[in-house]
Amino acid sequence: MGTADTLVPFAERVSYNFQQWSFRRNAGAVHFTEEQMEWLRLIKDHIAASLSVEPEDLDLSPFDRKGGLGRFYEVFGENYEQILMELNVELVA
Repeated sequence: MGTADTLVPFAERVSYNFQQWSFRRNAGAVHFTEEQMEWLRLIKDHIAASLSVEPEDLDLSPFDRKGGLGRFYEVFGENYEQILMELNVELVA
């Protein structure tokens, strides 16, 4: 179809895109904390398995063990929805 030279498993593509995205984001003035990175890795894994993530997904396993959507909001603040939307776009590109 002309979109890629080789086929790559989706989970590998998501992991590569996550690595690139997190390097770009951490290169700026704001750096993710270790707790934020734990959340982001869980979200990456969720996207690799489910193709996307929605706020309500954060009340399901494995996110519920970390406090669910409420804790995610505490960790990322008002930008939590922007982070989720950005991950949905960047990781599946």
